[in-house]
Amino acid sequence: PGCNWTAMMPGKTRAIRNWFSLACVLLLASHVNVAWVASPNNVGRSRRESVLQVLSTLSIALPAEAEDTRRLAVVEMYPPFTSLVPLFGVFSLAQSAAQASSSDDLAKMRQRFGKLSDTDLDAYRFVCTQYIGLIRYADPDEKVISFDKAARFKACDDAMAAVRRAREVLAKEAEKVAFQKEVSSIGVNLASFFALIPKEDFKKAQDLSQKLQALDTDYRLSDEEAKTVRSGGQPLSQEDSDVVDALRKVGFGDLLIP
Repeated sequence: PGCNWTAMMPGKTRAIRNWFSLACVLLLASHVNVAWVASPNNVGRSRRESVLQVLSTLSIALPAEAEDTRRLAVVEMYPPFTSLVPLFGVFSLAQSAAQASSSDDLAKMRQRFGKLSDTDLDAYRFVCTQYIGLIRYADPDEKVISFDKAARFKACDDAMAAVRRAREVLAKEAEKVAFQKEVSSIGVNLASFFALIPKEDFKKAQDLSQKLQALDTDYRLSDEEAKTVRSGGQPLSQEDSDVVDALRKVGFGDLLIP
């Protein structure tokens, strides 16, 4: 794992290699060591209602003015990495999609993107809003905090909008170039989101997501698959199993590997 993606794709177009390089630059940016806070349980309402309610409490709209919107807001504490695992699944999907070149590859991508409904994309947005809402700020400028929240959400929202467009492009069997344009947008926007979180948390989400991908066989991780130990493989640790169970309890089990 890591940022040696361009070496893995020598035959890809410069545009595709460039966005992965940009993603690497963003993800390797300096991060702050932080503590964790407890992860909340999801409320028992529909995903779309949850998204709308959280958005209403986050001051998501961009502020009209800020003393210095170019600087990052001062963060005292970040949430646990738990809710980042589904988002890394989408990032991995974009990585795979960027390598799709043959008609068979595109057919597989059509199936994977086709499984992602608008409700699923709202669920990923909720993951973002939940994470943003649990960030504890120590910045004296409320406008800078508001701008920080809005920038984080915009990166996530733009990524999910690109997923929807990529799905529609594939459904219409449009040119591969149009599909790769949307794939690039997914990757760059999620890289922007991940660049603003602690590096250690990103690594934990990446590692767990990759473990789950190794256990999965059909891009819909089942309980049986999560508990299966394949030949030469290692079972999930108790900590990793607890994270997966927690995500299932709040309705994200089917979204771990899109």
